[in-house]
Amino acid sequence: MDEQQFKQLSTKLDMIIKLLAINVIEGKDIKNQVSILSSSGYQSKQIGEIIGKTPNHIRVILHGIRKERSKSQIEEVIVEEQNEHDVDEKHDRCK
Repeated sequence: MDEQQFKQLSTKLDMIIKLLAINVIEGKDIKNQVSILSSSGYQSKQIGEIIGKTPNHIRVILHGIRKERSKSQIEEVIVEEQNEHDVDEKHDRCK
C-alpha cells in the first residue's frame, strides 16, 4: 500500500468513525453527547467537529460536567458519613 492509498483509507475510516459517533449520540441533549464522546476518548476539537460546536464551547460543557460530578461525589461522602454517624448513635443507645 502506497502513501496515497493509506491516506485515502485513513480518511474513509475517520468518516466511518465520525458517522458511528453521530449515531451513538443522536437524540441526546448536548451535555450527554459531550459526556459520551469525551468518555470515548475524543478531544474537545473532535467533539466540536462532530456536534457542530466550537472547541471552547465543548470545554465549557466539560467543565460543567466535571463540576457536577465533583459536587455529587462530595454529597455522597457527606451522606455516607451521616449514615455512619447515625449507625454509631444507634449502637451507642443499645449499650
